[in-house]
Amino acid sequence: MKYILLFFSLTVFAQQPIEVFPVYSQPKSRLISIDNIILHIRELKRQSSVKYGEAVDFYFREIVSSGKNQWLEKLEEFSQDPQCPAINRIKINEYILRLRSLQIGEIAPDFVVGDFRLSNFKSEKSSILILFYSPSCFHCTELLIELIPYSIKKNLTVIALQIDEDMNPFVFPENWKSIKADAEIRKTYGVISTPTLFLLNSKSRRISAIPENLSEIKKSEHLF
Repeated sequence: MKYILLFFSLTVFAQQPIEVFPVYSQPKSRLISIDNIILHIRELKRQSSVKYGEAVDFYFREIVSSGKNQWLEKLEEFSQDPQCPAINRIKINEYILRLRSLQIGEIAPDFVVGDFRLSNFKSEKSSILILFYSPSCFHCTELLIELIPYSIKKNLTVIALQIDEDMNPFVFPENWKSIKADAEIRKTYGVISTPTLFLLNSKSRRISAIPENLSEIKKSEHLF
């Protein structure tokens, strides 16, 4: 019986929301989960229009910084509210729209940079990994340190799109294509934080996975 109770306790614990966000206007408070953010904004909406708008903007920035772009959809309740005074209300709606248009099974948008066109890019492998990154991004550096040797081992083709003009200290393998991503490409792909990753079928250009890190890339190895 005690083993069953232990398993139940561990299961319940594992299902608890991850508390990763600071509380708006309460920097000394303990962190809260994305679900509690929604409850918090609803409460502020009842209290004050100004605080309501500021909280939506605050949590928009926090979600972007966390890299959990899919959580932006949680803010739609407020961004779709015409009475919401948030400065980023329209921007949130635009990002949500792009996130929904770039789902698994959809064709990745084509783009052209100089002589490079995604739709003309050929790969011997069945998959291509698109990576949006910045050399000054700590999480990008963490990923690249592991991704570069991993891609060599798996012979994985990577299109690395740098979103800024920072000096790139990395030497990419021969099967990587290094490109500077302009504002239009970033907008088309809904890139609001880095790293942002898309695994594509090399022939159809359909999105087969949207991993967040190397562990999730490894889970898609059967698609390579």
